[in-house]
Amino acid sequence: MREYFRLVRLLKPYRHLLVLSFILVVLFSVFNAASVYLSIPLLKTLFTQSGTDLSVLPAKNFFDGFRNYIDSFIFSGNDKYESLLKVCILLLSAYFLKNLFGYMQSILTQYVEKSLITDLRRKLFHKFNSLSLKYFNERKSGDIVSRFITDVNSIQNTVSVTFTDLIKQPVLIITFLLMAFFISWKLTLVSMLTVPLSVLFIIYLGKKLRKYSIRVQEKLGEFTSVISENIYGGKIIRAFSMEDFENRRFEVKLKDYLRSLMKSSIYSNLTRPLTEIVSVVLGVFIIYYAGREIFTGGSLAPEEFIGFLIIIFQLMAPIKDLSTVSNRIQESYAAASRIFEIVDAKPDVYDTPKSADKRDFTNAIEFKNVSFGYDSGEKLILDNINLTIRKNERIALVGLSGVGKSTMVDLLPRFYDVTGGEILIDGVNIKDIKLKSLRKLFGIVTQEIILFNDTIENNIAAGHENIGVEKITDASQNANAHDFIMQTENGYETVIGDRGIKLSGGQRQRIAIARALLENAPIMILDEATSSLDTESEALIQDAIERLMKNRTSIVIAHRLSTIKNADRIIVLENGKITSTGKHEDLIKDGKSIYKKLYELSE
Repeated sequence: MREYFRLVRLLKPYRHLLVLSFILVVLFSVFNAASVYLSIPLLKTLFTQSGTDLSVLPAKNFFDGFRNYIDSFIFSGNDKYESLLKVCILLLSAYFLKNLFGYMQSILTQYVEKSLITDLRRKLFHKFNSLSLKYFNERKSGDIVSRFITDVNSIQNTVSVTFTDLIKQPVLIITFLLMAFFISWKLTLVSMLTVPLSVLFIIYLGKKLRKYSIRVQEKLGEFTSVISENIYGGKIIRAFSMEDFENRRFEVKLKDYLRSLMKSSIYSNLTRPLTEIVSVVLGVFIIYYAGREIFTGGSLAPEEFIGFLIIIFQLMAPIKDLSTVSNRIQESYAAASRIFEIVDAKPDVYDTPKSADKRDFTNAIEFKNVSFGYDSGEKLILDNINLTIRKNERIALVGLSGVGKSTMVDLLPRFYDVTGGEILIDGVNIKDIKLKSLRKLFGIVTQEIILFNDTIENNIAAGHENIGVEKITDASQNANAHDFIMQTENGYETVIGDRGIKLSGGQRQRIAIARALLENAPIMILDEATSSLDTESEALIQDAIERLMKNRTSIVIAHRLSTIKNADRIIVLENGKITSTGKHEDLIKDGKSIYKKLYELSE
């Protein structure tokens, strides 16, 4: 229940609307009850013989006084036609006002509910962007998307029902019970025997439902992940004829989800019929008991008995609806738990209270005894790295796959934090530099280019608003991208598709270089920026990279070592350690260094 109450607390900004909604519910309930109660004077008018005195009798108690007040208005003058007209007008007015207030309350509730869901999605999205990469590396992307879309939708459906029912149904029940008390307090007390029985059913079924609701959300996240992976890896799936394998994998996840969904549905749909059965059994008993009262000449008039039955059976609907509120809350518990798990997640990388801005790079980057491992207890990827990179120096990182080259450059903009040692920029620990300020010091181009399903212009601008077309064009020309951009359908306004699918690999790479040039950062990180490209594209990109690195500090990771021969220093990594350092000419002569072997393999 804690998660559900956290959802309720999010309604605080809309409390004034909730008060108005409650007032509308009360008015709806009053006129709804009035439309039902008016069946008694209607029956009395229709089925009382002509000439019968319809004037009110002396009141024996408060309840009689209330009924007499209404009867005195309807039956004044003892004219059945006039009384019938009054009843019809009152019925029409009651139903009109009931539906008017019900509609207003429904619209108001929908606004509050949808505003709550919008606030929740906003909070989730902002939290996504505050979390470090480690959080996403440890989770399936499909499951995260499922929480953002499916779980929030589940809460929306739940809030819509529970928010309405928790306000409306109790008010309706109280209103109908008061009316029933006015007619016969004895029969009303007997009727209330159904409440504890219904509560016992609700508690039992609610526990079962919560268990399976959690399982449903987990299974949904699993098969959503399979869908996400198939969209992302579509080319590989077709290249290796994996369609049948992926279909079977999806089928297993889908069947698991169906089984969990059906178990949840069994308990969810059991509440209403069980509550109704209990209510009908009690209703039959009331009919028998009240019938005996009428036959023996008791105090209950026939039209009052029929009106009482109508009221009691009107009570069944709000009681059944209220009984499902518990089920809805249990269903929302699973979704809310998964959502608040993200909302409560603490970023591994964050600004400290003493973090300060740093707007330029003037001296050097220093790795001091730096070690790093993704998980504690596992083998270190980087082990006691010591390295100084001076301003405007061009550094190349070389080594076999998996030795920690990309990890080493990922530590600089704090995509991850070191697990040992420290990294300094101009003598300041990067943990003491505000994240946004730190990352503006770096321009990054990687082998896996991340582009968005947006225009070329917006992909180059990368969040910079009102940057100016001239600057974007200038960056594109320096990246050798302007010519091919102008040949696209709409030039810089061309939408390039999901992950830039409408562009070739070389074109995507040049867009990324233009983006880095526009950022104009003093330190450039180039991680396999020219790998897997054709000769023409590589020549264009290499030319663009030379412009990118000019008068900047550059850290390059290259697949083809021939592209880094002119580096000021080449750093060779083996097993997470720096084993040798030097220029190309020196390292190629060093028989102990692995560099010569790597160079020969790359040629």
